[in-house]
Amino acid sequence: MSSSRHTSRNRSQSPTLEDMLRRALELHQAGRGSEAAELYRQILRRDPKHPAANHLFGLAQLQQGEPATAIRHIAVALQAEPANAQYLGNMGVALTSAGRHEEAVEVLRRAVAINPGSAEAYANLGMASRALGRFDDAAEAYRRAAEIRPTEATFQYRLAGALRQAGDHLAAEVAYRRTIELRPQFVDAYRNLGFILIDQHRSEEALALLDAGLANNPNDAGLHLQRARALYALGDIRSAISGFDRALAIRPTYGEAHLQRATVMRHRQRGSAIEAMERLIRSESAPAEDRIFAGFGLGKALADIGDHVDSIAVFVEANRMQRQRLTFSWSREVEFMKATVERFREVDDGRQSAASSGAEPIFIVGLPRSGKTTLEALLASHPLVAGAGELPTMGLLVRRLLQSANGAPLSAIAPERFAELGEAYLRQAGKLVPDGRRVVDTMPSNYYHLGIIRLALPQARIIHCVRPAADHRVAIFEKLLTGAGFEYANDLAELRGYHAAYMQLMADWHERFPGFVHDLDVGALMADRHALAEKVLGTCGLAWDDAVLTAASPEPQLDDWSSDERTANHLAHMAAWRQQYPDLWT
Repeated sequence: MSSSRHTSRNRSQSPTLEDMLRRALELHQAGRGSEAAELYRQILRRDPKHPAANHLFGLAQLQQGEPATAIRHIAVALQAEPANAQYLGNMGVALTSAGRHEEAVEVLRRAVAINPGSAEAYANLGMASRALGRFDDAAEAYRRAAEIRPTEATFQYRLAGALRQAGDHLAAEVAYRRTIELRPQFVDAYRNLGFILIDQHRSEEALALLDAGLANNPNDAGLHLQRARALYALGDIRSAISGFDRALAIRPTYGEAHLQRATVMRHRQRGSAIEAMERLIRSESAPAEDRIFAGFGLGKALADIGDHVDSIAVFVEANRMQRQRLTFSWSREVEFMKATVERFREVDDGRQSAASSGAEPIFIVGLPRSGKTTLEALLASHPLVAGAGELPTMGLLVRRLLQSANGAPLSAIAPERFAELGEAYLRQAGKLVPDGRRVVDTMPSNYYHLGIIRLALPQARIIHCVRPAADHRVAIFEKLLTGAGFEYANDLAELRGYHAAYMQLMADWHERFPGFVHDLDVGALMADRHALAEKVLGTCGLAWDDAVLTAASPEPQLDDWSSDERTANHLAHMAAWRQQYPDLWT
C-alpha cells in the first residue's frame, strides 16, 4: 500500500506538458535558449507530435543556426495545424535561412493570406523574394509591412533597399528619408542614401545629409567615407583624402577607404599607405571584403610607382578572392546575350512609339571603363543637357513590361505599351534634371535594352563607347565592380569570353537597327578635346557651345601626372600585362 501511495504522489507532482511548455517559453523569451531547448526536448520525448513544442523547439534551433533541424520540427507542427500563420511564418524564415527561397516564398504567401495583418510575415516574404532577385515583389512585401507598422524604421529601411535593387531610386530615396525621420541614428540609411545622391550628381545634398548623420554618429567610418566621396565629387580632392584618412583612423582595416584613397591620388613612391594595404591584403584574420578592397587599391598604387609586375600579381590575387565569393555562369550569360537580339528579329520597326517620338534622351552605353563618365561630363557641360548618372529606370520598366507580357513574343505586344514605357521613362528621368534639358543616362546594362529603346524612344541617341580589346579588358579587371551584373570581371578567361560575346551583341544591334547606335572611341579622341566635342555634339544633334571645352576631368587625382607621364606609365603597364597574359590580345 505504501509503495502505491508513493508512486501516486510522484505522478501528481510531475509537471504537466503545459507547465513545462510555459516554463520553456519563459526561458526562451528571457534569452536562455539552450535551457529552453532542453525543456522542449523533454516535452517531445513525452509527446513527439506536440505542435507548440515542435514549433518552439524548431524556432530555438533556428536561432542557434540550425535551420535544417528547425524545418523538420516546424513541419511536424504544421502537420497538426496547417493553417497556423505563426508556424507558417517561422517555417518561411527557416527555409530562407536554409537557402530554400522558392519554398519560403510559397509558405510565406500562405502565411500572409491567413493573417494579412502580420507585418513580420510580409517582411519575411520580402526577405525571401529579395534572395530570389525578385526585387519588385520584395518591395511590395516590405511596403505592406510598412503600411501595417508605419513607425517601424527597419521596415522602411528594407523597403528602401528592395526599391534600390529594383531600380526605383526615387522611391528608395523617399523610404531612406522616412527611415532617418523615424530613427535619426540609423547609420546605414545615411550611408546608402548618400551613395544614391552622389551617384545622381547631387553631392551637395549628400554632403548635408552625411553631416547630419555624423552629428548623430561622429565615429562611424562608413559615414566619413561617403562624406569623402561627396567632397571628391565636388572637386575638393584634398579634403576628400582627409576624409578617407579619418575613416582609416577610426577603422585601420577599412578596405574600401584604402581603395578610395588610392584611387584619388597619384603615388610617387612607397610609403605608409602602400605598406598598410600590403599588410591588410596579407592578413588572414581580416575580413575577405576588406582584403579585396585593399588589394585593388594596392594594385593601383604599385602601378603608379612603376612596379607593374607586382601590381598585376596583386590584381590577380584580389580578383581571385572576389571570384570565390560569387556564383556565376559565364555560358548562361553568353546565351542570354545571343537571345537578346534574336527576340527583335521579327519585330517590325513600324511598331515604334509615336507618343514619345519627339523625345531625344541620350543613352551612353558600354562596358565599364570605356569612357562613359568622360563623355557624360562633356555632354553635361552643354547648357541644353544634364547628366543623370547611371539610371536603373529603363531596366526596371523593361522588366515590368516583359513580366506583364507573360512570355508572349515582342511582336505580340501592342505598340501603345512601348509608348507607355517611353513616357514612363521620360517622366522618371525628367525628375532628376532641370526642366527643358535633355537627359544623359549612362547605365551600362542599357546595352541589353537597345531594342526596347528603339521601339519606345525612336529618336533617342545611343552612343556606344568602345576601346581596344586588351586595353579594355585590363581596365575592367583592375576595377573592383561589386554590383550585380559584373560577375564576369574577376576571372581573366571569363572576362575575355564575355567581352567577345558583348562585342558580338553590339554588332548584332548594329545589323538589326542600322544607324541607331553610334560607336565612339573616347580615348582615341581625348588628345583633341575639340574634335571629341564636335563629334559628340554632332551625334546628339546639339549646336556647338564653348562650355563643352571647359568640362572638368571626371576622375581627377591629387598630384596628377602630365599627359606624357600618364602615357608612358600606361604603355609600360600594358607591356607587362602582354608579357604575362598574351591571350588578352586575342
